[in-house]
Amino acid sequence: MPLRPLAALAVLVLLAAASAQGSGGWRIDREFDTYSYLGLGSLSTAAFQAPADLPPGDALLVVGCDPSGPLGVEIAAWIAPAGVFALNDEVHEVTMLVRFDQQPVLAQSWFLAEGFFATEAVARFVHNEPLVGEMVQATTMSLRIQADPARGIEERTLQYDVRGFQEAFAELRCGEPEWAAFGTPEDGPLQVGDWAFDGPDGMVAAGASGSLALYCAPPGSGDANGIEIEVGDYALTAPAYDLVFRSGNVDFLRTTASLNPFAAAQLDGDDVEDRLVRFLRGVVDVTVTLTPTSSGPPMVITVPTRGFTEALARLGCYTGGR
Repeated sequence: MPLRPLAALAVLVLLAAASAQGSGGWRIDREFDTYSYLGLGSLSTAAFQAPADLPPGDALLVVGCDPSGPLGVEIAAWIAPAGVFALNDEVHEVTMLVRFDQQPVLAQSWFLAEGFFATEAVARFVHNEPLVGEMVQATTMSLRIQADPARGIEERTLQYDVRGFQEAFAELRCGEPEWAAFGTPEDGPLQVGDWAFDGPDGMVAAGASGSLALYCAPPGSGDANGIEIEVGDYALTAPAYDLVFRSGNVDFLRTTASLNPFAAAQLDGDDVEDRLVRFLRGVVDVTVTLTPTSSGPPMVITVPTRGFTEALARLGCYTGGR
């Protein structure tokens, strides 16, 4: 694991405005995408019919860049407010009934995942090519989750106008962002939005009282997601901490952390790290309250987090999944 040279970690560059344009009813986010899982670019369109508990902007169909998927994308629908379904770490398979225009209904296997903005239904990769092929020529697309009362799965139906998909899909650019816009090593530490790079293996967002940092996990560490996340002022002394992460006036994550060799609080567990990564894709600042589990006053650290998705992609070692 690299040393933490924090003196060089001043915040230097503001994040550029998101690049988005429409084709038909589709929004195209090429650079600073907060809608898709990996954040490498996406197409999205809002449903014209959705359950009453979903505001129009939270009932999206998202075709997001994913290099591991067929055609390089993942297809997901925001189908319910977060927390409607009792999801845990297990995979929750659902039967999704899909219909394009007046064609026969297709029964497909999708799965549920808790996103930052809403609960998502995600198509299995095996369905990517048929779904994209139909969207290219269809006018409407309907999705209905088949109810399964024994598992607490209720029927929910959404309908989308997918006209213009072929043109929008042709304009989608998947891949790494243009890093030159954020500086080069010759200019000093690489800066991506609010994140400064600590060598090739770490990215740090610094505030007035401390930092939030992600580092590539060393080989053999047993970190399944490839990263370690730490927070603090690199002068902590308590062996363990309770952490509360807040953005705005919402506490979105509570967890624990342990003192690491760099006198920072390192999050306990890959599952918690994965949840934090998911939230960081959708916020622009984070306030962390660290309370020693033994005794002592809490410490509060606020850091800006703009550009997180792009910086994480540049780091390149995160392997966490849904």
